Amino acid sequence: MLFSNLVESMSKQNFIEIKSITNIFDISDVALIDGRQSEYTNTTLYFGYYEQLPGGRLPAQCVLAKTEASSALQNIGTDLALAGDTDLFFLVNMAKELVDVSRSKGLYAELIDCASQTQSIEPIINSAATKLGNSVILLDADFKVLAHSTIFPITDPLWEGNIRQGYCSYEFVSAVAELDSVKNAPPTSDPVLVTCRASPLRKLSSKVFSNGQKVGIFLMLEKETPISSAHMEMLPVISSAISVALMRYAPYLITGNGIYQKLLYDMLIGASPAEIVPKLSGLSFPPHLCAMCIRPTRNLGQRHLIEHVARQLTQILPDTRFTFHENGIAAVVALGDAWDLSEEQISRLETFAKNEFLRIGTSNAFSHIANFAKRYAQARRALSLLQRLRPEAIVCRYSDYSFYDLLDSVKEPDSLGSFCHPALALLRKYDRDNGMDLYHTLEAYLACGCNVKQTANSLRIHRNSLSYRLARIGELTQTDLEDSSIRFLLAMSYRVDHFSSG
Repeated sequence: MLFSNLVESMSKQNFIEIKSITNIFDISDVALIDGRQSEYTNTTLYFGYYEQLPGGRLPAQCVLAKTEASSALQNIGTDLALAGDTDLFFLVNMAKELVDVSRSKGLYAELIDCASQTQSIEPIINSAATKLGNSVILLDADFKVLAHSTIFPITDPLWEGNIRQGYCSYEFVSAVAELDSVKNAPPTSDPVLVTCRASPLRKLSSKVFSNGQKVGIFLMLEKETPISSAHMEMLPVISSAISVALMRYAPYLITGNGIYQKLLYDMLIGASPAEIVPKLSGLSFPPHLCAMCIRPTRNLGQRHLIEHVARQLTQILPDTRFTFHENGIAAVVALGDAWDLSEEQISRLETFAKNEFLRIGTSNAFSHIANFAKRYAQARRALSLLQRLRPEAIVCRYSDYSFYDLLDSVKEPDSLGSFCHPALALLRKYDRDNGMDLYHTLEAYLACGCNVKQTANSLRIHRNSLSYRLARIGELTQTDLEDSSIRFLLAMSYRVDHFSSG
């Protein structure tokens, strides 16, 4: 119950002066100020006299007797109301009754109502955080982050990192599974207290079930408000409400627990080959595979990605297996006996990517599914390089960008220019001084496989003009363009030059 709602209910029978309202914390308990409290609970509404507060420090939520000192308070920043001192104890009993009714009967209905009004899961997560007075995180059964509260900042380094990447690493998940509190946890939504060395905060964890199957984990981080019996009461209720909200309004968030999706996901989050091999029993894959990284260029929502994009992908490339990772799709594509996607398949992917606002990167072919994570990294790197070097393109093969990936791994990228053939610098200077275009002429000539006719057509000049330019290039640079080794060095130098210049 929020401070403003509680005060409004109490003020119907008694005059109450509101000094400040923040409504940050939900009220789950009521207590008297006795002058001996060293710490206050943020979700407790305190009643008493300002003169009883140690050092004059206000609780997060309180109703004080109206005195000269309390009336003079300004710029408070907490929830504060004033009442007559003769009404104070009557108001305490009234507040307890209102809070008890709200806590015992209204929490589940309030959360379900919140979900039904918004048709999404995020508002119910923030509402739950308000009720608990702490940050909360919702994970699926594979420890993928589905949602987290934003009303309180999550500063725990471990969970801040998990939220940023959108999932927990396989090493993290394995370590959690070994905790005694987790191993001994009952197969119910009853809260479990979890502590570990890697995180400074204690947590309360509650399983989320659907049709008898565990589909997620609801986690509360103890920071703003100490763990109390009220938290232990509320967590199973919240987990139950989340289960209903997921099924009604976001069922797509808990799909993908099939054996193939689970296998691919485990590999992506860091499972070792020794842990993966036993899981391959009974699964079949074609002799040749390639990995695919699909990322949306517009935020159309995860539901669109899961229910629409993934379905179309399997229509374009049958027998494709996929999982959802880092706000995109990670897929393994069946190549059959081929060693690459055909030009027709690439063309269909380009149409698909254009219509659905996607970018798609594919890896080199591989033969064993245990190498999926490494090949997926290639597809992801290809996408990254595509965006830098050809931002207008939407589909790419890693094989077309592997050389640039090699260049990108150089520790001192500013030194790359020194590896270019000196002919490029000579031609660029000559063009600048004489208004010519020999630099790009040589580049086109190499790109066309040193075919004069194709080069002339690509540059839209006469073959005689091209022959003159090539002769001039040979004179200026003192290079033999008939030498295959020289042509190779020049072609690589152009790639290095373009990469170095961004």
